Amino acid sequence: MDEKIEIKKLYTFLCGIEKSINNSRSDRFVSSMLCHNFNILLQQLIDKLADDSLSLFKIQFEEYDQRSLTMGEMENHLCPVIEYVKNFYIEDGEHQITKVGYLYNSIEDSDIKSRCGDILLGEGPFDRAINQATQILEDRIKEKACLNNTNLIGIPLISKAVHPKIEETILKFSDKPEIQEGYSFLFKGIISNYRNPTHHSLSFECSREYALKICAYIDELLRIVYNSEKIK
Repeated sequence: MDEKIEIKKLYTFLCGIEKSINNSRSDRFVSSMLCHNFNILLQQLIDKLADDSLSLFKIQFEEYDQRSLTMGEMENHLCPVIEYVKNFYIEDGEHQITKVGYLYNSIEDSDIKSRCGDILLGEGPFDRAINQATQILEDRIKEKACLNNTNLIGIPLISKAVHPKIEETILKFSDKPEIQEGYSFLFKGIISNYRNPTHHSLSFECSREYALKICAYIDELLRIVYNSEKIK
């Protein structure tokens, strides 16, 4: 069995013990069978991770003079192990995406999903997803403004296509001058802060969650560009 799956299986069993304890709050003590099962799972985890530090949390029954463990005493053994495994082995890589999957699924644009999806669902570096998403945004603005035959890119492209003054813009986002100006600044900010750093250097480091948030926001901006009015 794949090692990650094996670790996740043991983690799930431990969480099951925790749930069993939480569902038995009316009882003061934990059954000896549950304690023995915990020790067995913990030893398997120690062997799998080759981490003897977890032995500190094994239940030594002689310490309790053969009496049953209380709920609180059992949690003192169980909870640190669960937190350790969760933080170092479960909530990383492919398992972390289950926590942010709803955000990925909220992305509707097919180009973002096809060009960024494998990066966002992979192992990084995740700045590449922002690189691709901003490139898609730039391309859509260029296409909507009919500037495909120009060499304009980056800020010069945005300045031409999304001018802050309605009478000088190619793409209009609102009849209200202050809102049109706001969109001009917004798109310039996206290009300056996300497009340029990820296109011109390898120093833009970010987490999967951060990249997902930016890609999801760009997905919304693509919708806004689509709904804009070409007036020139």
